[in-house]
Amino acid sequence: MNKQLTDKQRIRYFLINLISFASIFLVLGIIVFQLLQTSIYQSVDHDLEHLATDSKFLERQLTKSQQLNGPPIQFGNADTPPPNNFQQQVILWSADGEILNENELGSRIYDFKNLTLSTDALKKIDNIQIKDSNDRTLQFRSITIPVENQQNIAYIQIMVNTDPIKGTVEKVKQILIICMIIFSLLSIALSYFLSKWSMKPILISWEKQQQFVENASHELRTPLTIIQAKLEKLFTTPNHTILEESETIALSLDEVQRLSQLTSDLLLLARSDSNAIVLEKEPLKINAFLNHALLPYQELATAEGKKFTLELGEEQQLFLDKKKIHQLLIILLDNALKYTAEGESITVLSTIKNHEWLVKVIDTGSGITDDKKAAVFERFYRGEESRNRKTGGYGIGLAIAKWIVSEHQGKIELADTSPKGTTVILRFPLK
Repeated sequence: MNKQLTDKQRIRYFLINLISFASIFLVLGIIVFQLLQTSIYQSVDHDLEHLATDSKFLERQLTKSQQLNGPPIQFGNADTPPPNNFQQQVILWSADGEILNENELGSRIYDFKNLTLSTDALKKIDNIQIKDSNDRTLQFRSITIPVENQQNIAYIQIMVNTDPIKGTVEKVKQILIICMIIFSLLSIALSYFLSKWSMKPILISWEKQQQFVENASHELRTPLTIIQAKLEKLFTTPNHTILEESETIALSLDEVQRLSQLTSDLLLLARSDSNAIVLEKEPLKINAFLNHALLPYQELATAEGKKFTLELGEEQQLFLDKKKIHQLLIILLDNALKYTAEGESITVLSTIKNHEWLVKVIDTGSGITDDKKAAVFERFYRGEESRNRKTGGYGIGLAIAKWIVSEHQGKIELADTSPKGTTVILRFPLK
């Protein structure tokens, strides 16, 4: 794959992952912050609403004011008002906007010297911000209630200081910002890792495709070259009869047949990769099917001087793709016949065991070394490094066999035959 194209795709994946993670963390942080802030202020508002509707509390405040009504406490110029350390405060207002309970407030009256009466949002909770005697900004949640049937008092204002709450919210906000920065850095690292990880299947698929095309081209080139050479040879002897050139024609037809089989196998693999093949399962009695499908190979093995044994267990009806299972058996028996010599044996064993249809194709041929057992299922793989055609084939039979077994939710394994040879084990679930 073009390196520049690969880099662009990787950057694209990186940006997509980064934006996704950043958006998730940002939205999560905002939601957490808003929920925390709302829940904290909600408890304060609940208390204010409760006090504003508590008639006994309001009556007690009015009575207390009447008892303490008198000249306000005076502080000298040298006196320093105490720091503001209260949470809840009640202010009694006259209709003219004058604080009537200064005696009750005591020295705290200095903290409310800049407070003014507002009747724009009666019986509604509002935020108030004022400067105290030390020129500090104080935050309050406040509700103002009109008072009736009182000589001087026109309004009661209940206030709750929210500076501690604001400090907590600001602290949480700072923590969230720090966490967002940390998670942003983690997002960058994770996005980079995921972009590389996401590209791996694409690169592997591209490499397999290149290898597939290269191997297919190599395998197609040989029979085409042979056919071309044989046809060109015919032109050099235009006066020869068909009988005289029968050997050349027969070789060409053999290569055409091999070429036709190869293209069919390549088409099957290509369609399997794109999931374009749907199995056509039907009820199948396995013993009757095996007897019919393996009969030609029994005769072929006898003709080649090889012993062929078929061992069948109890009859069982399964739902299988008859054509694909037949193709699977042909592939395995072709290999068994290729790699066994005259006088050696081939055994096909079929049985039902542990809720599985177990099939074993056992030969006493040359066998497969342990380091090649996994590789034989790869496409175009052959044990002969020179890729010669001494035993025929193109090295894609077992790849097709593995695909057929996998499509039936089965398993295929290779084992050694004692004292020599190979055993192919097929396992198909009964359901």
